[in-house]
Amino acid sequence: MAKEIVYKAKTQLALNTLFSIGVAQNILQEKMHAYIKTTGLTDAQFAIIDILGHNGPLKISEIYKRMLIKSGNKTMILDSLEEKDLIKRIFSKNDRREIIIELTQVGEKFFADNYKGFSTYVEKTLSVISLTEQKELNTLLNKLSEKI
Repeated sequence: MAKEIVYKAKTQLALNTLFSIGVAQNILQEKMHAYIKTTGLTDAQFAIIDILGHNGPLKISEIYKRMLIKSGNKTMILDSLEEKDLIKRIFSKNDRREIIIELTQVGEKFFADNYKGFSTYVEKTLSVISLTEQKELNTLLNKLSEKI
């Protein structure tokens, strides 16, 4: 038999909000994963292509900072993208320890071929809430992220 624990109204609302954010995040992640899988890449590989497609060549450390997907073996992910000829590593002339990652022509084509479809999929997925609600949600989630 489940225990019924009674919290103050403010605490219960905070717990309900946390639960709702978690459920929504899990559902969205599953939907995005299902789409990304159709491209033949993993979520982490797709994230790197997305970051480079929008920003151009970046240091490895910059890519890792921008990744929403936290993955244990990022070097292996970069290796696999390089094997698929989607990215290339460029060693800095000033500092050999600094490596810049950029999309190859194949990577640029992959990004161009897939990003519009992905964007449309995200738009359709989020269309269950109005544009005004999306703006409000974005504002609230950004505020939450900045303050905690």
